[in-house]
Amino acid sequence: MFENLLEQPAVKGRLIHDIKSSSLPSSILFYGPSYSGKMTAALELARTLTCKTDEALWNCTCKSCNNHRLMNHPFTLITGGRYFFEEISASADLLLKNDSPVSRFMFVRNVRKLLKRFDTVLWEGETAKLKKCQSQLASITDNIELFLPGEELPEEKKKKKLIDALLNDCKKLALAVPGSTPINQIRKISNWAHRAGERKVVILENADHMQDGARNALLKILEEPPSDLHFILVTTRFGAILPTIKSRVRAYGFSGRNEAQCHIVLKRIFKEEDTHFKTLREFFLSHHDIDYSELRKQAALFISSVNDKNILFSEIFPKKFEKDMFIPFLEELTISLNDLLKDSLKSGINTRITGNLAKWNKKIRDYSMNFEVLNQSHTLLLESLYYEMKG
Repeated sequence: MFENLLEQPAVKGRLIHDIKSSSLPSSILFYGPSYSGKMTAALELARTLTCKTDEALWNCTCKSCNNHRLMNHPFTLITGGRYFFEEISASADLLLKNDSPVSRFMFVRNVRKLLKRFDTVLWEGETAKLKKCQSQLASITDNIELFLPGEELPEEKKKKKLIDALLNDCKKLALAVPGSTPINQIRKISNWAHRAGERKVVILENADHMQDGARNALLKILEEPPSDLHFILVTTRFGAILPTIKSRVRAYGFSGRNEAQCHIVLKRIFKEEDTHFKTLREFFLSHHDIDYSELRKQAALFISSVNDKNILFSEIFPKKFEKDMFIPFLEELTISLNDLLKDSLKSGINTRITGNLAKWNKKIRDYSMNFEVLNQSHTLLLESLYYEMKG
């Protein structure tokens, strides 16, 4: 039970205690920094809750656990955005380096984390919306079957070509995942949850990324939960969850992993020996063709330029800024601003930047939500942020 949740002893111990003492509530919230293992814990909890044995060991052979390990459980729904492509690409690299049942499981699971966002329950009656990505869905669904443990893979060159095709399809499909869970999906989840049958689990990732209608619909389910339904909400922004929702869930906090703990995770999971990555974020960004050093330089240039009235936005970003770079850039901007604050506290020197830090960080969070939830133009948001910080 929770053998694959690494470097989170406190929350792991608490979950095991609550499960074994039968005190786990039907609705819970996992919160903490990105890359801290929240989704790993959510998936493992879903497996544990539906296991047909008392121990729920990772290698349990019951039908429910077999389905969960392959991310194919019919009574588990998953919604919300994620760093899909980076995770899939990292596990593809591992599979190319080391073809083993473990690496195959990881690759299949990560691809199916994306496919689960297109469960027929969530998209019932909305075939028109899926039309644009139907070919990717069909191709990924068929091709990922070839990588199941026990299947005979083609020789290396063909295997690499097949993986590249899968990665290309996954990258396109990930763009079709709603930035926030829409109200119609919450309503469909509610209808599905009230049907008689097996114990059901709903995992809602990025639970803070919802508009008011969806939040209220979710709150209604949490107020009157159907029997045999478990809700697992996941967020990096505990403060953004509505107080009324918080009052109806039990919260489990995940701590950020330090550099040494990140190295342990990379070594255990991705077989990265003597890695130069300081954080899991750096590792995953490297699988999205993002030069981390360049990203930091761009953020530093952005911050330094807000103090110069003569530097225009077009001079900072002379080329087209790619849409999938927007969130990583905002994250890097926040990290750089917080680093400046730490430096100023050490030196005792207050600057305009440190004086405005709280306001700027809030503005960055707001713009991130406008992009992910309201689907506003990333270019216009970035330019607006630049001139607001200048002002």
